[in-house]
Amino acid sequence: MKRTFILLISAVVMLSACGQDNSHKKEESNKEEQSSKKDSSSVKQKATDKDVQGNDYRTILPFKESQARGLLQDNMANSYNGQDFESGLLDLSKEVFPTDKYLYQDGQYLDKDTVNAYLDPKYTKDEIKKMDKDERKEKKADENLGLNPSHEGEKDPEKIAEHSPAYLSNILEQDFYDSGDTKGKHIKGMTIGLAMNSKYYYQKEKNGETYSKKLDSDEVKKQGKQMAGEILTRLRENKELKDIPIHFAIYKQSGENAITPGEFMAGTTVDEGKTRINEWKDIDQTTALLPSETAADKDERLNNNFKQFNDNLQSYFNNFTQAVGTVKFNKKSPQQLSIDVPIDYYGKAETIGITQYVTEQAKKYFDNVDEYEIHIKDGNNPQALISKGKDDDEPQVHIYKNSN
Repeated sequence: MKRTFILLISAVVMLSACGQDNSHKKEESNKEEQSSKKDSSSVKQKATDKDVQGNDYRTILPFKESQARGLLQDNMANSYNGQDFESGLLDLSKEVFPTDKYLYQDGQYLDKDTVNAYLDPKYTKDEIKKMDKDERKEKKADENLGLNPSHEGEKDPEKIAEHSPAYLSNILEQDFYDSGDTKGKHIKGMTIGLAMNSKYYYQKEKNGETYSKKLDSDEVKKQGKQMAGEILTRLRENKELKDIPIHFAIYKQSGENAITPGEFMAGTTVDEGKTRINEWKDIDQTTALLPSETAADKDERLNNNFKQFNDNLQSYFNNFTQAVGTVKFNKKSPQQLSIDVPIDYYGKAETIGITQYVTEQAKKYFDNVDEYEIHIKDGNNPQALISKGKDDDEPQVHIYKNSN
């Protein structure tokens, strides 16, 4: 009897221990699950660190690519335009949506199909009737979203170039969120950039010679303003975008063979809830080669300084050919200067020497420019970078160790 009682007690203890063990495992499992959920949540809520943002926007992580990704490269007349359009639009956005109050995210509301549909010409009823079902679907003809002028049924490329060329080449969207909204739940602002053509390119026959027609600058600006008004109406139909400020900027591209980018022509900010654009502000930007007559008209001192900069380099370094510079002016004030300094077959000691000398010359001749970057290159291989920001007292110098 005593032995039976002991066995019963042992069984109870074992069951109790087993229960405690299972309970402990369950508790640990719940903790791990909660921790996993917390980790997952933290990924969604993260934004880049304030300590490294500088004068740029903090971005929401994980980074979401633009819904219209790829069009910037495909639709711009040349590579200079694409980079200038995107970076310039961000600079304009900073004036409306300050970097210390907003987080940035690539555009999430205008997808690639929608943007392409906006770039189409407006279709007439007769044109839509002549399309088969697949063509209507491909071109979203039933929605008829095209913002470029209608061809009115015209098929002759020359007549289209004369009477209804494509003015709008691309649309770029930038989204902004409150600095505390790291989940990106509630959009607080948006910028829309309209890239306009300065030339219309066409072919008289398929795979034939390409012709171009220069577009009137005033008409380009007028068309851009009208298109922005229509885009605003469409954006306001989305309930998430009904009550946010939307900034618009019109950019005129340079031509296909240009070696300088285009320029912003006009901008406006539409207050939250407003459905009409009442007023635009002209933007007086010019990008010029150095040296050139255009640069001299804007800032003769800078133009002459660049000539002297080149002369000095040629005097001190036998293998040196000529530096190439471009400068962006806001009205007549030089804002951004970019210089490529080509060097061929220089040893490391020579590269260090020319970098030091170029830095001295930059301090002497480019002190009145807000920002500059000087790239010292051997062919396509970067050798050194000299840069100065608007708030920097001295230029920053970096010589690449592994540049080949």
